[in-house]
Amino acid sequence: MRHYHDWEPFCVDPLRPELGQEITLRLKTPAKEGFLILERYGEVERRPMKAIAGGLEIRLPLYSSPLRYCFFLPQEKTYLTADGLRGALPRYDKFFHLLAQPTVPDWAVGAVFYQIFPDRFRNGNPHNDPQTGEWLYQGRPIVKKDWDEPLGYGPGEGPIQHYGGDLEGILEKLDYLQDLGVEVLYLNPILPSGSNHRYDARDYLNVDPHLGGNEAFDRLVEALHRRGMKLVLDGVFNHIGNSHPDFQKALHDPTAPEAGQFTFYADGSYAAFFGVKTLPKLDYANPLTVERWLDGYHAPVRHWIRKGADGWRLDVAHQMGEGGTDRRNSEILRLIKHNSVEENPEALVFGELFFDTLPTLRAHTLDGSMHYAGFANPLMEWLSGKNVYGWDVAVSTEELWETLWDHYTALPLQLRQSMYTLISSHDIPRALWRLKGDVERFKLALGILLTFPGAPGLYYGDEIGLDQANPYTDWNGDPMCRGTFPWDERRWNKEVLTWTKKLIWLKKNTPALRRGGLQPLQVSEKLLGYKRLYDGEEVWVYAALEPTEVQLPQAENLLTGQRVGGSVRLLGLGIFRLLR
Repeated sequence: MRHYHDWEPFCVDPLRPELGQEITLRLKTPAKEGFLILERYGEVERRPMKAIAGGLEIRLPLYSSPLRYCFFLPQEKTYLTADGLRGALPRYDKFFHLLAQPTVPDWAVGAVFYQIFPDRFRNGNPHNDPQTGEWLYQGRPIVKKDWDEPLGYGPGEGPIQHYGGDLEGILEKLDYLQDLGVEVLYLNPILPSGSNHRYDARDYLNVDPHLGGNEAFDRLVEALHRRGMKLVLDGVFNHIGNSHPDFQKALHDPTAPEAGQFTFYADGSYAAFFGVKTLPKLDYANPLTVERWLDGYHAPVRHWIRKGADGWRLDVAHQMGEGGTDRRNSEILRLIKHNSVEENPEALVFGELFFDTLPTLRAHTLDGSMHYAGFANPLMEWLSGKNVYGWDVAVSTEELWETLWDHYTALPLQLRQSMYTLISSHDIPRALWRLKGDVERFKLALGILLTFPGAPGLYYGDEIGLDQANPYTDWNGDPMCRGTFPWDERRWNKEVLTWTKKLIWLKKNTPALRRGGLQPLQVSEKLLGYKRLYDGEEVWVYAALEPTEVQLPQAENLLTGQRVGGSVRLLGLGIFRLLR
């Protein structure tokens, strides 16, 4: 590593600059001369850098957000770009991108998240449980199931099955979550709805009584904050439920003011999420929509932050827009971030961006996204041989690294450590199930999750080896990935739990793992290796699919505490902190 630039205090000062503020950019390098190559107002400027101890530096105002730049080293006749050395000047896409404030709050950098699907984590109050036949959903009576009763996944069965999980159940298990090492809870929707997933809410300003209502929410927020933990809610602002009063007014009276909040077509149909008629899309071309959902005092974006939520995960963030499309999407996302920060300067707002995150994140919109395309998808394809759709794929170790590196280096500097990395979620099959129950490969997936740059998100139950009930030959994510948490500890995989706790502890207590940049180390057919670096600390991470010899300098094995060096034989995960 001769030349290095990433988001750490030596390289960027201050780390969170204001627009127009003077900043210092430094390059760690043995070179004694170099230039900053800066894209400014459509022109490329070449500015000489000053030699300092450890590298080169330059001071300049933060002209724009993002600020786009790279470096040129004349003695080596090369450019240092975000993804490495290049002989020719690259496209702007390969430049470093630095954002102005507002951006990621410090508490979210490398933070350990835990995602809970509320109906399935724990039933803390059986008295508020939905009852079989209590209401109809899509023409079918809902079903109350016993906690350990298997999920059904026939047509239409998914959303009508209720198990009684609630916020009081989460409250009861905060000791468990804190002992695990969790710092942030991310909850799937908690609003009143006819479905168990609650992505089709009929009321955006209150908690579903079947989850304990507003009183349980207040107690949960208070208890979390007392422990120093945070709460992120699922913000469903692309669409609402068709039973919501606003949509019902629009449906029955085309002249009602509420009708302008939706996109109706000449044939009487309307824009809906993926065409699902229970999920009509909001039209943000209408000022009333913006006022009612995002901007006004009582808009849910503001309301729940004032109530104590610490941020938002925005459902299908890339789809929000005008006229049933994603038109003006970036402006809408900026407004959500702006209004959240107005209510709480430390609010975090990240999005569900399943595919290419770059057009959105480089537009100075969000604090990050769920890292499917740049982490979860390639990693699990490499380990399982199938993608999220169940298609057979063949991702080599080289292709895995190329994808991880490509996405990492393309991110704005401030967002590299706040991307929500994951291996499972409520929308995709559980990682252990995708690996056909192979615990060692699952532990390797957890190991990469908790040593790679970003804010790792555990999906409830992954830490105890929660699987899915359907056979592997019957590919299914939703709803089978949403099984109930088994609180009988005899059903837990204690080996996985101990492993997960150890990895979380290392993530939280090793600065290079929590905040550090990423550099390539070693890639071969069955071995992935990468470096994490922060403020002089260097950690090497290896993931070996079969027994492999690696050469190490003097280092501490962070998994065992032993001092090692020279030739080391590895299988699975290895984490080594170099000794200075």
